[in-house]
Amino acid sequence: MELKREFFYEEVRDGFYIPSIMKRAWGAGLTILSEVDRICRKYEIPYYAGYGTLLGAVRSASFIPWDDDIDLMMLRSDYNRFLSVAEKELPEELALDSLETNPDFWGMNPLVRSAVLCFHPKLFSKYREFPYHAFVDIFPLDELAEDPEEERQRENKVHLLFQMMKKVEGREGEPEKWEEELKQIEKLFSVQLDRRRSILTQLSGVMDRVYQEFNGRGGNTLTFMPLYMMRKDRYPRAVFKKRKWVPFCNLSLPIPGGYDRLLHCTYGDYHKKVKAGGEHDYPYFKEKEQELAEMLGRERFFSYAFKQEDLERLKVQSFRDLTFLTADYLLEKSKSLAEQIQRGNASLALSELPLLQETAISLGTAIEQKKGKGKESVSILERYCEALYEAYLTLQEGLSGDASGELVAEQLATEQVAVEQIAADQLIKAGNCLKDLKEALERDCKRQVVFLPHSAKHFASLRPLIDALQEREDTEVKLMPIPYFDRMGDGSLTEMHYEGENFPKEYPITDYRSYNFAAELPDCIVMNSPYDAFNPVWSVDPFFYSDKLKQYTNKLVYIPDFVTDEIDPQAEEDGKAFYNMRYYVTVPGVFHADYTIVQSEGMREAYLEKISRFLEGEEENLEGKAENGDSLQRKDACLKERSIDELMQMMQQKILGAGSCLLGEKEGQGTKEVIEAFRKILEEL
Repeated sequence: MELKREFFYEEVRDGFYIPSIMKRAWGAGLTILSEVDRICRKYEIPYYAGYGTLLGAVRSASFIPWDDDIDLMMLRSDYNRFLSVAEKELPEELALDSLETNPDFWGMNPLVRSAVLCFHPKLFSKYREFPYHAFVDIFPLDELAEDPEEERQRENKVHLLFQMMKKVEGREGEPEKWEEELKQIEKLFSVQLDRRRSILTQLSGVMDRVYQEFNGRGGNTLTFMPLYMMRKDRYPRAVFKKRKWVPFCNLSLPIPGGYDRLLHCTYGDYHKKVKAGGEHDYPYFKEKEQELAEMLGRERFFSYAFKQEDLERLKVQSFRDLTFLTADYLLEKSKSLAEQIQRGNASLALSELPLLQETAISLGTAIEQKKGKGKESVSILERYCEALYEAYLTLQEGLSGDASGELVAEQLATEQVAVEQIAADQLIKAGNCLKDLKEALERDCKRQVVFLPHSAKHFASLRPLIDALQEREDTEVKLMPIPYFDRMGDGSLTEMHYEGENFPKEYPITDYRSYNFAAELPDCIVMNSPYDAFNPVWSVDPFFYSDKLKQYTNKLVYIPDFVTDEIDPQAEEDGKAFYNMRYYVTVPGVFHADYTIVQSEGMREAYLEKISRFLEGEEENLEGKAENGDSLQRKDACLKERSIDELMQMMQQKILGAGSCLLGEKEGQGTKEVIEAFRKILEEL
């Protein structure tokens, strides 16, 4: 089964951010599904997409964005047939986990899962570079009793067993504490429980037998019993009489012919999109991350650990900065030398004037070399140098006692002013030449803003801002698409991609290979990707990682190339979306950037809440949660210089809830607001 590389890229669908690691989980699940499908086709065993998978197949021919696994339904009789052939037909790296095949199994439903961590190169590739166990859920459907009283009695039995299992769970080594209750269960269900084996597993087996109690009676209503006990899901047998094959990702997937009725039975109005829910923690591999890290003795895969130096910022002096600093120096020095002359220190001024002139000449030469001939600022500097030279000649002649120069002699004779005053006035005149220098420098040495998108598809997130900046006389815009690479599951980079030719032709492209960041030191760099080395599927060229980019500019700005629905960290509906923020908020670029411009003030608050929990250790940071002792040591070592409150104050200044160009002209959070926020950033330069 082939999946295009684009399948694995993170995306926002229905306002929900799907991270790359989830795409790998989906890919691994699809691979397992293809094996299940092969076996079922071979033995003509009917199966159906169920629950979230069915919902996704009907809505979009893919996973629903907030789902993390694959759900299949089988009639109990068909499941038993699958059970009988699975062991010999499944590849050795897969196993059917069920009460019948695993003596330690007591889960809600059987599943086909990867039996080993697939780190062998061929297996790793087969299961889409997904580093954790993957699985496909199977939900066997049993008959409900036609007699309501019989069904009520079964429910009572299941409830009794469930309560006993809750008591036993986590306390397998203490059977004597509930011995009497166990004896009652043995009597009621005519079973003999082996006290030397897992009581929990044996009780699960008894419960499964109860689930099947009315099978074979020809009942017209089917259910998956555990969910029936929780929420009374029940399905007419007629919905399963026919199958319909529909596209799902790159597969053809069977769904019940009566899928509409089935979905209504399960979800009510299934067209209404509900992001909350699910029968397990999201994502299912959350706990496996730490387990794998401990097993391998290494940090989590692609998990960023905050370091305080990530917030440090060294001042970078660009060419533009140096020109303005030099202009200020020339102006102040001219005033200072004029004052020195007026105080009678003409000889000191005479010695320093050549150095001042050399500085002005060097500045003019540098501007011509960097920005080309014919610049207004160079003309101003030339006039300034001429005025300096006049002052120098005046002082030189005055101090030598040579008053033969006609102009100077005439002035001395008629106005009776000292040579020093004439020279001072000439220096003031020279300084006046510089009054317009800064305005000229604004035009000649424009602020240079470099945009570094990697994907033409996401250019819309930057385009209106670039258009607005190009209209400014004081700003030079460089659009510089950068290469990106496929990343394998082990972290290595493989095939390079470059999309410069796919950007709109009306925008001049600067070749990233010909631009010298160290020499140019642009005033502002805008990046579109915050992940650096922590995306498991792709990576921009490591040269363009955020920790490197901030060495070349005084303003590193991150603008996300996506928008999501608004996220409330406290809302159950947004629980999954808030969890997934770890994949795009607690990443290097957000900490390295001087500013991150997000889509709204509400999302700014969500960003800050996620960052706060991350720094506090409530989110995974530095290899674990805060209650883990080792994690606390790591956190303390990392945060010893600044308190978390201080760090959060810094992050509050960094995150701007201005808006997004992707929202167009939406009042309060659209293009206009982004442009205004960026204007204020440039004013700081």
